[in-house]
Amino acid sequence: MSGGLKALLYILSFFVPVVGIILGIIWMNDQDLEKKAIGKTCLIVGIVSIVLSCICWFAASTLSLMPAFMSGY
Repeated sequence: MSGGLKALLYILSFFVPVVGIILGIIWMNDQDLEKKAIGKTCLIVGIVSIVLSCICWFAASTLSLMPAFMSGY
């Protein structure tokens, strides 16, 4: 598999985590060792993307509520 296609799959896995997770699950069960490695990486990238988006969402909601607690009213 070419380097450009791998990069495309990794980028797609980051921005659309469901695709990365599905690709990872399917390709990790393949006999081809290269596909297995790419599948594992896509799965990891998809999971990391979901975790990062949850952390960012939590931080944004916490920061948006802070002024209400700081006003004193």
